[in-house]
Amino acid sequence: MVLRDDLITYLADYLRVGDIHDYGPMGLQVEGRVEVRRIVTGVSASLALFDEAFKKEADMIMVHHGILWDRESRVVQGPFRQRIKALLDHDVSLLAYHLCLDLHEEVGNNALAAKALGMHNVAPLGEIGLKGSIEEMDFAELQQQLLYIFDREPFAFNFGPDRIRHIGYCSGGAAGDLALAIEEGLDAFITGEVREPTMHLAREAGIHFFAAGHYATECLGIRALGEHLMRKMEVEVDFIDIPNPV
Repeated sequence: MVLRDDLITYLADYLRVGDIHDYGPMGLQVEGRVEVRRIVTGVSASLALFDEAFKKEADMIMVHHGILWDRESRVVQGPFRQRIKALLDHDVSLLAYHLCLDLHEEVGNNALAAKALGMHNVAPLGEIGLKGSIEEMDFAELQQQLLYIFDREPFAFNFGPDRIRHIGYCSGGAAGDLALAIEEGLDAFITGEVREPTMHLAREAGIHFFAAGHYATECLGIRALGEHLMRKMEVEVDFIDIPNPV
């Protein structure tokens, strides 16, 4: 058992929440019971995830995508109201860690993917992403590796060189960072989602583009964060997969 506020304080320090500007409040978003014995983790806050957490008698839910965002309405109605009511009715806390979980060097979405891809000479790409070198491979081989890592067939544009040596990576919805990868002269760029202009930009620049899924590319961090907490504290953690094709 761990106290809710002690856990929140630990995570704020471990993830350096105060150092990273985000699109909403990170950390505690809905307050639940004081003592925490079981945590459920998932990518995105939803009633489907909450229901699974309640079945497991979780005291806390921890996600990458929370329910409070600066650019969304603050009116408590519709699905927003339903989510808050469900948490309050069950006295379950909701914690969210967004960009800080993308960026973290140990349990971050990008760092874990870079390790899985065998990237070396890793350096920042833009504000969130990473660039680096990989063992030389062709388009089909990289596509197969992404399928293995994320357990889904990536959406891809095959416009780059025959042999891929230098890649960029950013989890989630970072198709706009393709321009940064082009500026860096990379052979391929990997992210979660594709945008309408992506195809023409990739073709004209001669670069491969892979969209491995916003949800899929952001499972790594929140799962790893839960495993970290189990090693550090007297608390049980279950990752709940709520499949999302996007």
